[in-house]
Amino acid sequence: MSAPTPLPAPLPIERALAHHVLAVDHEVADDELETLLLSLVLDAQWDPAPAPGAPGTMDLLPLPAVDATHELPAPGERERAAVVGPWSLNGEARRRLALPDWANTAYLVEVATDRSPLPAPPLPLGYGALLDAFGPHHPRGVEKQVLDVAHACARRLGGALRTTTGVVIVPDPGSAVDHAVHAPVWLEPVALRHVLAPALPGLQVHVDDPQGPVRSEDGTYQAGADLGGGDRVLVEVFAAERLRPALRFAPWAADGVITYAMHYLPAQQHREARTRAETRRRDAARQAIEGAVLVLHEAVGGEILDEDGFFVEPQQLRGDIL
Repeated sequence: MSAPTPLPAPLPIERALAHHVLAVDHEVADDELETLLLSLVLDAQWDPAPAPGAPGTMDLLPLPAVDATHELPAPGERERAAVVGPWSLNGEARRRLALPDWANTAYLVEVATDRSPLPAPPLPLGYGALLDAFGPHHPRGVEKQVLDVAHACARRLGGALRTTTGVVIVPDPGSAVDHAVHAPVWLEPVALRHVLAPALPGLQVHVDDPQGPVRSEDGTYQAGADLGGGDRVLVEVFAAERLRPALRFAPWAADGVITYAMHYLPAQQHREARTRAETRRRDAARQAIEGAVLVLHEAVGGEILDEDGFFVEPQQLRGDIL
């Protein structure tokens, strides 16, 4: 009979209060977070890796390999960005950090503070939950990039993100509506309309229509479909200039990537669903986009990524639509 796996070490609460904290429930395995981080951050690596009962450190800014003629920066002279964990959460830690009752595991998100010196002008609908958590002085630079990654992981894993301001953000996994197909195949506008017609009836791809989609000299074009109630789906087709980190190991990507990005444009000005009616419309838009992504992927191949840049398996979308 094998020995039980040791629990992660208890979260050091005082240390956690000085950093951002990503919290998840017990159903999230350590390698799930690792996979997500490696999907978004080039060259991220464990140093050291987690061990039974001991947290690891995922370095998000590892030093590049250099030869003997180049001098490495001293430890205190380089930026640090790391995810440290896993740690176990007990009732006292959840209370002190104001984390949800379901949070069992935590990861420290350690990055230097970098905030805008000038206050951001107020907006009627705010800047979104993440930026609003910091008041008028928003994070920027590496801190903002790392927080975007942590927020994306929290949304995908159904977790929570506690910022150093004490605000706890619990992103709605259903808010990730946009998807993109990245493929080696280019479709002309007429072909795109033919492929997407079953999923997006009435898709407009008449590039000579001044009121319709736009096509630029380099071949990039857009298309759109009405979903009813003022909601729309926008489809952007372009040759990607920068490779998404998740695609860096795809062998076909070396010859160029065509991106088919699908965006939900709600009738209201904000993306967050704040009423039951808005939630129903958002869910309907997500199903329409997922259906369009599936038929497009069948036609052009490649990979499907969600709006945060994570892989999405076709069978996962089929399950959502059924």
